[in-house]
Amino acid sequence: MDKVFTVVVPLFAMIFAGYWIVRLEVIGKETVKGLVGVVFWLFLPCFIFIKTLGTRDHGELDWALLGAYYLACLVTFMIAAVGGRLIWGGNARVAGLRGLSSISGVVGYMGLPLMVMAFGDEAALPTLMITMADNLMILAGGALIMELTEPREARDKPDLGRVLLTTGKSIISNPLILAVALAALCIALQWRLPGPLQIFATQMTNATGPLALVALGAAFAVHRQQNLIKGDSLALALLKVVVLPVLVFVSARYVFGLGDFLVKIAVIMAALPVAVNVFILASRYKTYEIEVSSSMLLSAVMGIGVISGLLVVLD
Repeated sequence: MDKVFTVVVPLFAMIFAGYWIVRLEVIGKETVKGLVGVVFWLFLPCFIFIKTLGTRDHGELDWALLGAYYLACLVTFMIAAVGGRLIWGGNARVAGLRGLSSISGVVGYMGLPLMVMAFGDEAALPTLMITMADNLMILAGGALIMELTEPREARDKPDLGRVLLTTGKSIISNPLILAVALAALCIALQWRLPGPLQIFATQMTNATGPLALVALGAAFAVHRQQNLIKGDSLALALLKVVVLPVLVFVSARYVFGLGDFLVKIAVIMAALPVAVNVFILASRYKTYEIEVSSSMLLSAVMGIGVISGLLVVLD
């Protein structure tokens, strides 16, 4: 129960601080865009780089973690995409966005700080594995889904070469993925950072958690909708923060037989709110934006209770 007050309450307080600083018009939308950009391009890469370097002292990669996590994600995706289309209709592109909304969470801005705050640096490696996989899923899988589900009347056939080239460029230029790659290279070659650079990266890392959470809250405020319960957004939020964690628990515990610590990490990561990246994808393709935005905010509100409960039950 202590972690509810020492981890969850401060964490969501920082998110709400970012939300209200925008709602009260202390800062504007352009400032929020700049804040999110600074966190994404500077602070989060430093955080990920330092935490990845630290994983050399905390065991080895357990690929079964990703197997357990994404087996549950596949089932949830199909429930959202197929079930949503049967109940609420919509074309294949909408179905794809429903599926992505139900499985992609704010793993970078919220998941990384939360796991390290709650469980220490030992949680960094499994958390980073899920974070990188989730980023690849959105960058590659999300783009492919959007292109391949383009309405047929708008094109003859998808230009797969162009799609794959654009996706590849997005992946290799992603600062979070580059941070992991650089840290992995340093580990493989047994390089150590020079003193001043180590101090710089460590100080940036220490500031990342609060900045990322405030930026996340500000982003929620920018994308908020007047009518939260819009269409199937409530169902998507429930799938993301309730159904997915349950399926991840079943998959991790009973299908893959993971240990208690990895089960705990996987389940709590699964309960994170819908990712802002899904809304960015919806906006880029001008499809299903209101419902995705609403599901983001609803899942964030639900997440307070769900994550608190999981920390109590699983700890």
